[in-house]
Amino acid sequence: MAELSSETIQGACVAIAGRGVLIEARDDTQRTDLLLRLLDRGATLVSDARTACTRRGEALSAAAPAGTGGRVEIRGIGPVEMESLAEVDVALIAVVLDAAPRLPEDRRFRNIAGIAVPVLALGPGEPAAPIKVEYALKALAPKAPAK
Repeated sequence: MAELSSETIQGACVAIAGRGVLIEARDDTQRTDLLLRLLDRGATLVSDARTACTRRGEALSAAAPAGTGGRVEIRGIGPVEMESLAEVDVALIAVVLDAAPRLPEDRRFRNIAGIAVPVLALGPGEPAAPIKVEYALKALAPKAPAK
């Protein structure tokens, strides 16, 4: 039987081409901004403010905590219902920092529930941030080989 471990993070999650991207930021507005811009580019919502992450073997699965799925809270508008996925395997973490490094010194990873996940550092309000997330998903988090 596969070992299970779980952790709930303060952050959102979207699916891009069936692969999960966790979105973290110190400021909720920055997190929501990146989330909405990724959704506008075709990503699918998994979770908004909090994400339940569960290790299943060598994969990290993300889902909205019970009762919170299918909506995003948008400041000035309130909760907005939208199409969402119940669960997705995580491939990347996008973290909005005060300032992103021009060139990363090395590949960064963060362990969540015992699984190392590549991290992409972004600056706040970067116009190209959603595009960088899509490129990083291809470059830093290659697809797992088919079983």
